[in-house]
Amino acid sequence: MPWLVRYLLAAAPTLVPLGGWQLALWAYAFFGCQGGLKGLQPCFIGTFNLLPWLGLGLFWCQLLLWVLSPLSAGLLLSVAIRHFRARRTRRTACPPSFEERAQ
Repeated sequence: MPWLVRYLLAAAPTLVPLGGWQLALWAYAFFGCQGGLKGLQPCFIGTFNLLPWLGLGLFWCQLLLWVLSPLSAGLLLSVAIRHFRARRTRRTACPPSFEERAQ
């Protein structure tokens, strides 16, 4: 697996709730929803009630960020250490001996 994919997967636990929170903030402003965080009024797009999704994005995604950010930081650190070790062992590998080259 390429290293960029590993880094993105390690950052995903933080990026997903952050994206959900930002999407909820955008939807709240774009669709003209009313009320504060504790007293949101129903917000409809046609016949679809957006309120449960706004509650998920505005409340739960912020809480999940506090839990998942340290987890993601640990995963990123772990991937960075493995990446550094892989680069280091590849560079310091001994060149093939004379007998190995002759065969």
